[in-house]
Amino acid sequence: MYTNTLSANERSAWLGLLQREPEEHKAQAGRLTVIGGNHGMHGAAFLAGRTALYAGAGWIILGLVAPNSPPFDPLHPELMCINSKLNTNQLKAHLLNSQTICIGPGLGQDEQAKEWLEFVLTLGVRLVLDADALNLIASDNSLRVLLSSRGDPTLTVITPHPGEAARLLQVDTQVIQQDRLKSAEQLSRIFSSLVVLKGQGTWCVAPRELGLAPIQCLYGNAGMGSAGMGDALTGLLGALSAQGVAHHLSLWQASVLAVDLHARAGDVLSKMELGEAFDSAIKFDFDDVGYQNAPALIGLHAFELAPVIRRILHLTLNQKSKHV
Repeated sequence: MYTNTLSANERSAWLGLLQREPEEHKAQAGRLTVIGGNHGMHGAAFLAGRTALYAGAGWIILGLVAPNSPPFDPLHPELMCINSKLNTNQLKAHLLNSQTICIGPGLGQDEQAKEWLEFVLTLGVRLVLDADALNLIASDNSLRVLLSSRGDPTLTVITPHPGEAARLLQVDTQVIQQDRLKSAEQLSRIFSSLVVLKGQGTWCVAPRELGLAPIQCLYGNAGMGSAGMGDALTGLLGALSAQGVAHHLSLWQASVLAVDLHARAGDVLSKMELGEAFDSAIKFDFDDVGYQNAPALIGLHAFELAPVIRRILHLTLNQKSKHV
């Protein structure tokens, strides 16, 4: 099957769709809800929300599952934090009005987590499913049926790492890694959804009936094998998707863009760890495809990705606006 990578022209054109008009307000700039943050895992939801904030989403709700969830984010108080148990109806109202919902970061696998996932899977809205949302689906046949029967594969993307993909396909992780493209295609077919299979050479795959060729990301580095990277990607993808509803950027385009920007930000951070200044590290050739070296011995920090992603977005959009 024909495969390709995201070209610089496609990246610029797709991101250009997100250019805002002067009169736009926060709801038009992307209403995003993130469900997660169970006991001891608040950080995952905050990482997703903060990355979404830096990626331009205009209105972000964090539906926190833990009964003792914090009432606000002290670093970014503009994120709205809602305790999902104490404010169930309020959170459901936000979910019904969201342009994209991300569920999974720090969600946990208890009964409350399952109930929220069941509810979200019935909504006709763009969904980004990650982490424990995928683990719940892998272990519960009723959730598998709900996911695969949502009806419109352009409204759902699942973002497993190899271990989660293995659980979804009920095989060993080694099987996934032996043929990553085939595994992603199987997931897409079984669950009738878009798939982002994470790892070295992340694959973005769509169901065959959509006629979209698989796209592989050849950026990123081993330093990104650290806690929270997947949560940051979920928030980034959700932010681009939510903005895309009003700006005619599809969930497929948002998924491919998010993977690309996430990996590029990791490469910028890697170069900075190796001694390059920020300005020189970020001015790499956008057409220079290839894996970057990871920092020696240490991993990168997921929370550092957000400002780099924001800078890449601004550079790309500003460059495009100068040529309009």
